[in-house]
Amino acid sequence: MLRLTHLTSLARAGLRLALVAAIPVAMVACGDQSSNAAPIIDSVDAPLVVSEQNGTYAIPITLLFHDNDGEAITRIHYRLPPNVDGMIDVPVPNPTLESAQLTIVIKASDLDGTPASDVSVKGQNQADDTHAAQAQDDRDHGRGTDRNRARALELRIVDGRGAESLPLSSTVTLD
Repeated sequence: MLRLTHLTSLARAGLRLALVAAIPVAMVACGDQSSNAAPIIDSVDAPLVVSEQNGTYAIPITLLFHDNDGEAITRIHYRLPPNVDGMIDVPVPNPTLESAQLTIVIKASDLDGTPASDVSVKGQNQADDTHAAQAQDDRDHGRGTDRNRARALELRIVDGRGAESLPLSSTVTLD
């Protein structure tokens, strides 16, 4: 009877040792599942020139991408230096989806940080008209420095757990 009890105590001790040894393995396995590698943009297709319509620029883009973790791409982060920085949602995120066709809409006034003015002001005399015309020329001149030149449209993709890809740029001229 003593020997059976002694054997049972050894078996319990061995089981405890096996469980304690298994905990770090379980933690490593869980740690691998919680890692979140960034998705990757494979290519970007965008027009070289986009014209302003109704105070906005609509830039259609096609992105090819993949995520080695098999997660859905949920957002596109775009930047058009110096002062345009935004996000758009992927309409139907799907882990098997490896492309997206989206349209980035940028307000013309966002290009130079000043609101667009479609209102022409007429004064009551020629001096007021000249002043209003000069003010409009100044606004147009300021906009001209940020328009009609090629610039880098920087794109990043974001997966469902928030990992963001490295940027990929496409050159676009806003006319």
